Amino acid sequence: MQMKVTLLVILVALLTVTPGCTSGDDSVDDEMIPTFSVVADDETTYSSDNLLGTPYILHFSASWCSQCRPTIHAVDNQLSEYTYIIISTDNSDNEKLEDWHLQVNESKDDSTVDTPFSANAELAKSLDIKNTPTLILVNSKGVMIDRHIGPLTESSDIEAFWAKSA
Repeated sequence: MQMKVTLLVILVALLTVTPGCTSGDDSVDDEMIPTFSVVADDETTYSSDNLLGTPYILHFSASWCSQCRPTIHAVDNQLSEYTYIIISTDNSDNEKLEDWHLQVNESKDDSTVDTPFSANAELAKSLDIKNTPTLILVNSKGVMIDRHIGPLTESSDIEAFWAKSA
């Protein structure tokens, strides 16, 4: 028993003096966006490859998500000059995507959403998307730098989220 206690004390001592093992390691591994490709309702293909060089937001959503529509309108209106892509968490066909896009536009009289709507259930699954809305901010190098779960409708919150892409 004495030997076990001595070994435990030595092990704890080694861990507390070994840098980065138990605390204080501020280095963060860059997590790249998984390889993906979607054809949106605007007939454009968006992919992890052709988006390199520009920051963008992937908004994981669903046509039934009532909290998603206000977020879609708010982000599209505020960040209209930036790349923002809606991705359905199921594999909807183009007709369903166009219908959903129309429904979103009809949900708010004074706002038209120009952002592309697409579908990629596999990407949602690989990113462990469990809630909608979930927005993932990707920098120009393809690194995921932030994830926001839930509505994002306040201008200051949208700006703060996007500012991290710089």
